[in-house]
Amino acid sequence: MPGQPAPRSTTVTYGDAMDPSAVWRDRQHRWRIEAYRAPDLRFAVYATNGPTESVPLWLFGMSALARWLMTHAISLDDLEVD
Repeated sequence: MPGQPAPRSTTVTYGDAMDPSAVWRDRQHRWRIEAYRAPDLRFAVYATNGPTESVPLWLFGMSALARWLMTHAISLDDLEVD
């Protein structure tokens, strides 16, 4: 009906989506991985080199993260909580 406000959405807002729920680094501190739950599970992978970082590589889902870890020969034991 015209003149009535639209119902409020229950979607995740931009601010909520950009807060990582977990962050890991590999033992050599060459990579930083952030996990986001917004609205699906996605991961941002950053290449780190001292004080600088790359733009994020976005991986969507656990299977994508698992493939990325395997191609870079990183095991789950190599990851540290940041």
